[in-house]
Amino acid sequence: MGDLIVGLDIGTSKVCTIIGEGDKSGELHIIGIGYYPCNGVKKGVVVDIDETAYSITKSIEQAERMANQKISSVYLKIYGGLTTIYKNNGVVAVSREDREITKQDVDRVLQAAKIIAIPSDKEIIDVIPLEYTVDGYGEIKDPVGMAGIRLEVNAAIVTGSVTAIQNMGKCVRKAGLEIEGIVVGPLATSEAVLSRDEKELGVALIDVGAGVTDISVFKNGSLIYSSMIAVGGWHITNDLSVGLKVSFEEAENIKKRYGTLEKVAPEKLEPIKITSLAGKSKTTTDINEISDIIEARVSELLMLVYDKLEEAEVLEDIVTNVVITGGGISFLKGNVELAQKIFNRNVRIGAPQNIGVATPIYSAGVGVVKYVYKNKKFIYNLQGSDKKERKSSKLVNKLKEIFSDFWA
Repeated sequence: MGDLIVGLDIGTSKVCTIIGEGDKSGELHIIGIGYYPCNGVKKGVVVDIDETAYSITKSIEQAERMANQKISSVYLKIYGGLTTIYKNNGVVAVSREDREITKQDVDRVLQAAKIIAIPSDKEIIDVIPLEYTVDGYGEIKDPVGMAGIRLEVNAAIVTGSVTAIQNMGKCVRKAGLEIEGIVVGPLATSEAVLSRDEKELGVALIDVGAGVTDISVFKNGSLIYSSMIAVGGWHITNDLSVGLKVSFEEAENIKKRYGTLEKVAPEKLEPIKITSLAGKSKTTTDINEISDIIEARVSELLMLVYDKLEEAEVLEDIVTNVVITGGGISFLKGNVELAQKIFNRNVRIGAPQNIGVATPIYSAGVGVVKYVYKNKKFIYNLQGSDKKERKSSKLVNKLKEIFSDFWA
């Protein structure tokens, strides 16, 4: 058995657990999946620790049964919209006498890049190398093995909200688990749904969940923009509930069964029976009325995303595709065509390609596992030396050490 990697995606409507395992040939296999409803998170922030911890426990139990493995630790996804990216440089002298750059030199220069003043309510959770420079020669992706005297890095320092991270950490620990590391949502999801060419040339990733939408842009292989809006799939459900005068639960069922932005010719319309809020009388609607309500909210959501990208002046960086993922709107018929009109770019739905999880609702969870597997050597090297010390620490200190020392 290889090393297990467990990704945990705590969302507004569900907790998703993905267990991955690498084989001897270096292939990553998904061996466990857990999915359980959650009502303890609003707008990406924990509002009920007990409720969220219970959902985590149930999701973990499902994945454990499927994988026939016992889980003790996880890698946790944090919404990109709860993070802030700073740019900073790090410089070190190459340590070896023969001037060959080693992984230790890379670790040291990344640590040097972390020396930056950040607000007291933020914690460093990731350091992303954008470009290495060796003795003045730049645009280097991996300097290990090269010869030089001076090693520099231009890095993106990703910080997260201390409050949001600590509360998520409390939920995870209340479920009896340890946190191995934190992965920023867009970085994780991009591993599951974006191609290398898209991230190099320029792509937008729109991850629409139940309560929030994570927005990110990648260029030259790096995350250059991340934001979030507090609108998601549940807002469509709420509009259906109000517009059709049905319960939220029935509105959700209507959305899943009849969700579309496409219209039908009047002569082809058929009545759709629905139950009123009173729960006694039966009324009817039709697919066009449902479509009108859904289209209005999806259009608003996509326009809010467009405005965010325009305000950040990153629209011109999107030269390939706009990729929509997550369970919020991905399954709605006609959403791609509407998005193409709004963004004036190619649009596609993104989902993992692994068997059993090839649906947008698993994009973030699968992405966490893939991201950690891809970068596990760096993660383990940086975390291994102080594991014993972290185990004896109190919760807050433990989280701070994990987050400040973790990079992928």
